[in-house]
Amino acid sequence: MSSKKIQKPHPGSSEKARKALRWFGRLYGSLFYKTEVYGLENVPQTGRVLVLSKHQRNDDIPLGLSKALYHRRMDIWAIMKDSLASPIYMDYFLKCGGIPLNRKEPRKSKNDLLFAKKVLNEGNMLVIFPEQTTIPYKMGKGRPGGFRFIVGKPEEPLPVLCLGLEYKPRGFLRRTSFIVRAGKLRYLTGDMDPEDFLHDCMHEIASLTNLKYPFEQAKKTNDSNGDLELLETIS
Repeated sequence: MSSKKIQKPHPGSSEKARKALRWFGRLYGSLFYKTEVYGLENVPQTGRVLVLSKHQRNDDIPLGLSKALYHRRMDIWAIMKDSLASPIYMDYFLKCGGIPLNRKEPRKSKNDLLFAKKVLNEGNMLVIFPEQTTIPYKMGKGRPGGFRFIVGKPEEPLPVLCLGLEYKPRGFLRRTSFIVRAGKLRYLTGDMDPEDFLHDCMHEIASLTNLKYPFEQAKKTNDSNGDLELLETIS
């Protein structure tokens, strides 16, 4: 028998877990945040759509879902850090629609990225944080590897929505201002370069978050996170 560790399959999503997350996000958000939401009419209520969002802090997912996206639809999945899939959480975050990603060694997330691609192509909403890490109050560089694999070369135009999550601390004993801005729907087609497309999206995400994206478009070579190696492994 092989000693190689067999990855546990994703347990799937649970309506009860999603509703519990929505309830928690609404309560927590009302206590500690003053929320404004703009552009929610741009969020499709049905069909597959890929959401690219700025990752400011750990509150992004419960707040962004409960205060914005869940008002449009509930079939939402999100790429999350793999530590949230630890047995101590008893699959709760997985059942909320989380799909774990090993940020340090993305090649180890082969099966999870395949699952994310399947979920999207089945007509659901999938949320990705292209920076692949939490960077508050400034823009990090977009990492194209996972994005490039998930979108592939779409046979039909793929709807993509950019989402900005802005936080503004307002002083002692005052709720932090939380502003959600959804951009207009974009479409990625099979003849477009996904890296150029993502670079344009990073600029839009920055604008929606009231930030600047300071990075130039990188040459298409292996980056430090091994994105190209990841694609070669999965393909």
